[in-house]
Amino acid sequence: MARVRLTRDTVLDAVIRLMRDTDKPVTLQRLGRELGVDATAFYRHFRDKDELVRAAGDRMLADVMRGLPGGRRPRASIVEICVRLRAAHLRAPALAAAQRSGPPLTDAEFAITDGLLAALRAAGLAAKPAALGYHALIELTVGSAALDAHLARLDRGARTREYRRWRSVYATLDPDEFPNAVALAPYLYAGTADDRFRDALDRMLDGMNVG
Repeated sequence: MARVRLTRDTVLDAVIRLMRDTDKPVTLQRLGRELGVDATAFYRHFRDKDELVRAAGDRMLADVMRGLPGGRRPRASIVEICVRLRAAHLRAPALAAAQRSGPPLTDAEFAITDGLLAALRAAGLAAKPAALGYHALIELTVGSAALDAHLARLDRGARTREYRRWRSVYATLDPDEFPNAVALAPYLYAGTADDRFRDALDRMLDGMNVG
């Protein structure tokens, strides 16, 4: 591959491409091959790999809070933020690995945190319930994206067939040993992963009394 002029933006663009191509962690060696440079070249622009990946994640997450409609009820704002955040993780499965390394460290992460906390407080939650609610929402959203990342790369027909296969596995279990799994097999993994996420999100918000 021909060498490119290495700038901060060039490096971040390459990291994002790699994050979107695979769910494997981005390494400096892979990034070097992508750009045709030695792996040590990136230290001209970033202190270390963690800073580099965090910066790429910040760029990808920036759209989550950008252009959110104003004047909406707290619940609608929370749903919109969580749906956008999940979509960002599904587009780049390796993004989750960057987010797991610690609490928010970038402007985009801070904005998401503050936006969710603001909506929870606007819904009437006190400080501690709002903080716990924030953690629950993040874990549901990011965890859902991590579970769904593989199938999200398949076309709709392939996903439907895979869910059908999973249901058939439950249906053929020993009904004496797993009676509930067999009885409810037709209802498991029904619809789309997006539908199930929205349902889980609604149930969580109902439990928090967020209107």
